[in-house]
Amino acid sequence: MKTKEMLAVGRMLVGGALLGALLGVLPGCEGNSSPDTGGIDSYFADHPLVSDPRDPSAPQDVFLTPASASVSFLMQLITFTVAGGEEPYHWGVANGNGTVASRAEDTKQGVYTATTLAGNSVIVYDARGHSAIATVGTGGGSALVITPSVATIATNLQSLAFSVSGGSPPYNWAPVIHPADGFLNTYSGASVFYTRTSTNGVDNGLTASDSAGGSVTVTIHQP
Repeated sequence: MKTKEMLAVGRMLVGGALLGALLGVLPGCEGNSSPDTGGIDSYFADHPLVSDPRDPSAPQDVFLTPASASVSFLMQLITFTVAGGEEPYHWGVANGNGTVASRAEDTKQGVYTATTLAGNSVIVYDARGHSAIATVGTGGGSALVITPSVATIATNLQSLAFSVSGGSPPYNWAPVIHPADGFLNTYSGASVFYTRTSTNGVDNGLTASDSAGGSVTVTIHQP
């Protein structure tokens, strides 16, 4: 081979090596030498607590409801619900004044058990390591109140709206006294519609309860 041809081949080999080295360090290039290259999707799947910087649209916000609650007796149960983030969720507490465990059928809900009448914090983490905290205090918060506090429904199949406030949401509802004499359109939430189904003039009632174990009842007169 002539000297000029050898020099040309040498330049090509050196140039190719330099180009390969540059491509290896340029941002955004994906190879097989680091967690950010090649099998990046499997890397984040194997490391769920590491946030993926390539995916800024992924849900980052995690919220707990209620954001605060109060305990007033030992072994009181408080249900917290998480929204946002990515499943599965993992629950914890800040100290030994209580415990929290996710419901087997729904990891979005954590049930706190007060083992001591003292403050605590309930913490939830999502699959990416984002978290939310709710506080647990002592003593009573604002009392549960149903509006209207007393009602009269004079006509069969007539409906009336009721709402509840105070306490520690979320709320649950149940008909009392004579459940067959009226029904609800829903059994959870801050408001419901009650419909009378009685023709025999028997009064009825509704009970609203909150996640802290409090409850309040309203009487419904059905003449």
